[in-house]
Amino acid sequence: MFERDKLSVAVKAALSASAFGMAATSLPVLAEEAEEGVAMVEEMVVTGSRIKRAVDDEATPVTVIDAGDLQVSGYNSVADVLRNTTYNSFGSFRERSGSSFGQIALVDLRGLGADRSAVLINGRRVPGNPFTGQSAVDLNSIPLNAIERIEILTDSASAVYGADAIGGVINFIMRDDYTGAEIQVGMTRPEAKGADEEQVKALFGAAGDRGKIIASFEFFERKAIFDGDRDYSAVQINGDSFGDTVGVSVGGNTGFPGNFSTAYPIGDCDPSVYAGIFHTPFGIPGEGCGFGYADISAQTGSVERYSTFVDASYQLTDDINVYAENRYSRINSFGRYAPAVGFFAVNEPARIENGLTPVAGANGAPFLAFHRFVAHGPRDDNSKRDEFDIVVGLEGELADGRITFDAFARHYYYSATATGNTYIVQSILEDLVATGAYDVLDPLSPANADAVLASSATLTRDLDTKFNQVGVSFSGFAFDLPAGPVGWAVGGEWADEDYNDNYDAQREAGNIIGSAGNSAAGDRSRKAAYGELLVPIIEGLEIGGALRWDDYNDFGSAVTPSTHVRFNPSVANWLVLRASYNEGFKAPNLTDLYSKLSQSFNDVTDFPQCESQGVAPADCPTFQIENFTGGNPDLQAENSKAFNIGAVVTPPFLEGLSASVDYFEVDTTDRATSLRLGQLVRFAAEGNVPPGTEVVRGAPGPDGGLGRLVSITNVITNAAARDIRGLDVRAQYNQDFAIGTVNAQLEWSRFLTYDVQNSADDSVIDFITEAGYPDDRVSATVRLTRDAFTVNYGMNYIGEHGDGEIEDYDSYMSHDVTVEYRSPWNVDLIVGVQNFTDEKPVIDSISGYDDSIVGEIYDLAGRRYFARLQYNFF
Repeated sequence: MFERDKLSVAVKAALSASAFGMAATSLPVLAEEAEEGVAMVEEMVVTGSRIKRAVDDEATPVTVIDAGDLQVSGYNSVADVLRNTTYNSFGSFRERSGSSFGQIALVDLRGLGADRSAVLINGRRVPGNPFTGQSAVDLNSIPLNAIERIEILTDSASAVYGADAIGGVINFIMRDDYTGAEIQVGMTRPEAKGADEEQVKALFGAAGDRGKIIASFEFFERKAIFDGDRDYSAVQINGDSFGDTVGVSVGGNTGFPGNFSTAYPIGDCDPSVYAGIFHTPFGIPGEGCGFGYADISAQTGSVERYSTFVDASYQLTDDINVYAENRYSRINSFGRYAPAVGFFAVNEPARIENGLTPVAGANGAPFLAFHRFVAHGPRDDNSKRDEFDIVVGLEGELADGRITFDAFARHYYYSATATGNTYIVQSILEDLVATGAYDVLDPLSPANADAVLASSATLTRDLDTKFNQVGVSFSGFAFDLPAGPVGWAVGGEWADEDYNDNYDAQREAGNIIGSAGNSAAGDRSRKAAYGELLVPIIEGLEIGGALRWDDYNDFGSAVTPSTHVRFNPSVANWLVLRASYNEGFKAPNLTDLYSKLSQSFNDVTDFPQCESQGVAPADCPTFQIENFTGGNPDLQAENSKAFNIGAVVTPPFLEGLSASVDYFEVDTTDRATSLRLGQLVRFAAEGNVPPGTEVVRGAPGPDGGLGRLVSITNVITNAAARDIRGLDVRAQYNQDFAIGTVNAQLEWSRFLTYDVQNSADDSVIDFITEAGYPDDRVSATVRLTRDAFTVNYGMNYIGEHGDGEIEDYDSYMSHDVTVEYRSPWNVDLIVGVQNFTDEKPVIDSISGYDDSIVGEIYDLAGRRYFARLQYNFF
């Protein structure tokens, strides 16, 4: 009889890993069946192959986090769980406030990019998120309580799963074999302000003679963290230069002539509104009126999520099942920026003709105002997202059980709306300033009230993705060799995707101050065929291979092969040696090709200019620079080659211990990427600007130093290469003692190199020596279970990074403690403390706070206490 996704308790236990993703590769698993006293080996599909296997120490490394680990972790979202794995090497995008990504959460395996980490649910790819316009998946949309286990393949796998699996694969296996009902309520309370969490979860499952159903519901809410509520991101004024501040922008009320030769405050820079007057704004001679934006802006946005998951199956015959899966999520999010800021033209002669007070410093000439629209109020962005994912299929056995098959059809639909308040229509504002209806010297003047209403804009954005897919796969064993049967798998897929991202007309026209964005749309269809083979050569030695053909209607076709070998010598059955080689590719994202340029203002420390002027790195100021991001129609596809070699040891002299070490390499060519602004500035100074990008500077200074930064065009570009080398070390120990059962895990990921070559003729730069690229990440847990109690300790370590001359980040270590009590009255209680030593994010000791690094790598919530109460009905 065929049973869908059959897993014994023994398999689940042996696959168990820590909640922080730090499991060692598990021991071989035997599922005991009470059938004439014979121990039967149970086969299962492990992420990275479509052939069922009897062991889980595969030729490719897979880490597993099961539902029990998720329960005691204390985390309330999938994103938080994966963010604390060592494979999230350099951090990943989180729910940042005010971003065009709308408070989604991503994962970035190996630092190769969130759209190079394939995300699966039950072995099927999840389509990309329209907010990013890429294949990256919003982890916040996946309900945590519906997950049976998370499998993380840390090897490339394009030959099995297609494009975008260059950095690895995350496969969420959802619950489908649960009988009973439970409800859980919980909350998390940080000591610092912000990031409060609430949750309600419910799970129900029932089974009959031929059918079963499981349904889950989950509500989760997390509050925003505001910049002003954290010491490192709040407004700080340590001198009279903009470079001596944190959370202060040049954009308070500052004027510049058309050639940007000097700067001057507009008006008296009222200290009750602005942060004060500072010299050399943007590095330009003169003074500017600053604004403390961090007094208003949110560091992370708030998220409210409602999720459901339903899995049902019915046994049509003894060998065939029909199944249906339905996943739905509704996510509401909020982000806040300070009032809009931007450049606009001031017709000073017209203002003077209208009898208005002249602007000191303008000398009666037209000028550019870098102005903060404080009277309009803060910019509040809200988004609402709905995600539907429906799968129906047939699976079972053919040819008397020698062949298994799975045929499915899928419809996926993602719809979102985003609105933004209190933005500025530039053309209207400039006319109002010229006539005096808007007083640029005193924006809070009551006389400005009508002008504020007339120039305000509410922005809109509508997004949707429609994705249809059908697929079929077969697997089995062809024939027997002396060392065992030859395994095989074949299959094919067809998919069609339609993507739309529609911005309002004013932003499309570039007529909005405080925001930018352009619509993008595209459709794509693809088809694929694949096959795998697993051949036992001699006892303990097997060789496997996979080959996949993908064909895109807008890109072309690609063939990706892979091969692997696994050796378990009979004279040393405690040792497994493994190696794999994979080729991969990534077709350009539609938005990377065709999206228009969008304007933004971000902080940049212009180290090349400071060096040309003899200014020490520690004294080099940081300014907000106008920059443009968008698509690049010159993009080509990426290609990759990956190699992994490792060993798994289960020493006979220490029962319960399993350890592994793997060396990995991933080499990519023609990689599409967006560089950090600071990196692009440095590359431009070295004469290595990638195709399609541009760094614009003003005229050189009188001393011959580099001119000021005017603007940066930082579009997606094909960097020539991104090559990584590293080691993964894992260890797991399980043993029963008089005090209870001890489970301990350790995982260490060490980067040896992270090489970036900007173009084919440029030198290779190892980013491991730069800020934002720590070479070490370590996670560990120790768990003690005795009777109804479980105590869990977890540690997360991030190594130092930066070169110590320009940027310098110290190491970081946080600690979590959880206690679980399973009462005899069907009530379970979990309490704990996350980050109980209240470790703060590491701040660059030279250049100061950088939200693009701190916000993606470190814990921002600080010490927080959580409690959950679960009632099990039956």
